[in-house]
Amino acid sequence: MGVDDKPELVNSQQPIIFVSDQNRTSSAARHLVTTTSRSGGSVAMHVDVYDNGKIQYLANKNVKEAKQPIIEVSYSSRSNTTKEQSAKLQAILVHLNKKYGYKTYDAIGFGSGALTVYDNAITYGTKKNKMNLSHFISIAGPYQGVMADHPNDPHATPNQMTNDHQIHSHIQVNNQQITNSRFPNYSDLKKKSGNLDENTKVLNIYGVLSPSDKSDGRVSEQSATAIKKLVKSDNYQSLRLTGPAALHSNILDNQIAERLVNRFLFSD
Repeated sequence: MGVDDKPELVNSQQPIIFVSDQNRTSSAARHLVTTTSRSGGSVAMHVDVYDNGKIQYLANKNVKEAKQPIIEVSYSSRSNTTKEQSAKLQAILVHLNKKYGYKTYDAIGFGSGALTVYDNAITYGTKKNKMNLSHFISIAGPYQGVMADHPNDPHATPNQMTNDHQIHSHIQVNNQQITNSRFPNYSDLKKKSGNLDENTKVLNIYGVLSPSDKSDGRVSEQSATAIKKLVKSDNYQSLRLTGPAALHSNILDNQIAERLVNRFLFSD
């Protein structure tokens, strides 16, 4: 090593990046973030991705001081595809590595946010992101698409579903599951699944309202559990929530889910 050579600084922080499927972090998501902060993390930054592609970073002192700083990522437009959101997440990860020296991260993805995290991990990975995904928590992720309008989901009206998800006409008999132009095709996810780091640990949390309605009102059990075939079995675990508390919009408030999330992230 020459006189002017300096050893690379290694940042021991491991941020927790929360990606929601809302155009802003919902109150339910905020509840989960608050719970996580009490268990060892501290809210450190909010990242806004605007329709024009601009990314704004709003950070506080915890971004450099907290052992596991929590970073919330919100997308202004829900019409953007998973691919587009995944590319923006890649830019965010590169920025965090360059500015703060983060080397590893944990991620929580809710709804289509889970797809964004997963697609980013298998499309870009450690080599391009400069950060390694250590733990990934997928909450109600629609890996095989979302459902048509559901009577038990007050947030899924016909107009909203059409505007938010740009529905295609392909409908499966099981729970009227639909594919759409926002989300990647499952077969494409499977083809690239081998790119996921073999050490990434995955926790899948999903809801089933009743034995006769195997969905959370927005995402079917079949779609949410399809991630199981996309990760190494040794690194996969799941939590199946049931009853009213398993409704898509309620899952983040579920106390059982909260406890498992905290155990998964902070057990080391």
